[in-house]
Amino acid sequence: MAAGAIIGRGDLSSDASLRESCDVAIVGSGAAGATVARVLSEAGLDVVILEEGPYVPPSRHPEDLYSAMKQSWRDLSMQVARGKSIIPVLQGRCVGGTTVINGAIIHRLPEPIHAAWGDDKGIAERLPYRDFARVFDQLDRELGVAPPSDEVLGENNRLMEKAVEGLGMSGNRIRRSVVGCEGSAQCLQGCPNQRKQAMHVTYIPRAVSQGARVFHGCKVDRILMDGARAIGVSGQFTDDDPMARPPRLTVLASRAVVVAASAIQTPLILAANGFCSRKSLVGRRFQAHPGTSVMGKFPTPVRMWEGATQGYETTELWSERMKFESVGVPLSIGAARLPGFGGALRARFEEFSHIAQWGVQVRCQAMGRVRRGLFGQTVIQYTPTEEDVAILRRGVSILIDMMFQAGAEEVYPGVHGLPEVITSPDQAQPLAGLSNDPRRFHCIAAH
Repeated sequence: MAAGAIIGRGDLSSDASLRESCDVAIVGSGAAGATVARVLSEAGLDVVILEEGPYVPPSRHPEDLYSAMKQSWRDLSMQVARGKSIIPVLQGRCVGGTTVINGAIIHRLPEPIHAAWGDDKGIAERLPYRDFARVFDQLDRELGVAPPSDEVLGENNRLMEKAVEGLGMSGNRIRRSVVGCEGSAQCLQGCPNQRKQAMHVTYIPRAVSQGARVFHGCKVDRILMDGARAIGVSGQFTDDDPMARPPRLTVLASRAVVVAASAIQTPLILAANGFCSRKSLVGRRFQAHPGTSVMGKFPTPVRMWEGATQGYETTELWSERMKFESVGVPLSIGAARLPGFGGALRARFEEFSHIAQWGVQVRCQAMGRVRRGLFGQTVIQYTPTEEDVAILRRGVSILIDMMFQAGAEEVYPGVHGLPEVITSPDQAQPLAGLSNDPRRFHCIAAH
């Protein structure tokens, strides 16, 4: 078996174009691409992975969020969906993809969701739920999926647990792909302790150990075709020097080409290569799970930067298309959600150790579109429906109740139409009468 390797521009001996051959070429090294690479390489196939972003080993994950965004996040975290409102769409852009910078949450596909897929007979017949369950068990074993221990739970998560129980709701600690979590709360920067089982420390190394080659910093722009069959891909290495002419990499694949570049980048690659006819669905029906958060100030320290980044949730209202979860963030990102300006804002910075933050995600029914803009930029068109926003509005109301139930002195709803600071649940009553306008809420989504 040939030795595998992780290869970047700096590992090349010249600027001459490269040519590789393999059984399967995979575009993207995130949760999907890395899993395909691990399975196929361990089955004996020769695999090549092409990743647009850099390879960042755990020893190089920065402590500050800005440096992490610059290094590992797509577009410095400024990629957005535009519609009636603007919604940031967060993605990783590195070997391991978004698994490097997310909260390590791994949910099993809910059976009611799978049952809804039963309307498609092809899925119902070929992907019965029992087969999913078997794979879920395997993923749990291989990626160390388990809830956080008491030692690393952290006060932000404990307070949410107290709130959920106090309101008579059912909740649980979030099942996360982490082994030996040290509670550093740096999931968003990339775990510096190599505890989060992101793809760049799990399935990518497993694939490489079986001979897979990973070319990072190489953006695929062409799918090579022989008639109606994909036979390879071609891409160009990136270079910080705008005057440089970096080499191209061409990979010929004898068995298959897998494009696993996310719900955003995949349709862009397909459309650029002629897979988007007038009646095609490529780039259409884009869906997301936007969410927003509520902050609260407590009389005792919370210290969101200690403990599991996201360690507690309630899915009691999942059937109503919403779930609630804790969200620990550093001041560098939490500052954007604090109310006030001048001296009042500075005072809240100083009180940040007493701030908790929890969020609500909505399984939206809205469908959008992904395409290239006039100048080659990514365009995501997406607007939540009125019903989606109504669910989000109700979720925010529940979060406010949770905060006061847990003992918050002040709550910061972050909703246009409510006071910036409220000190009792009664002050949130106007929320029920607000219009279902997505511009009232500060949402984000991830893919």
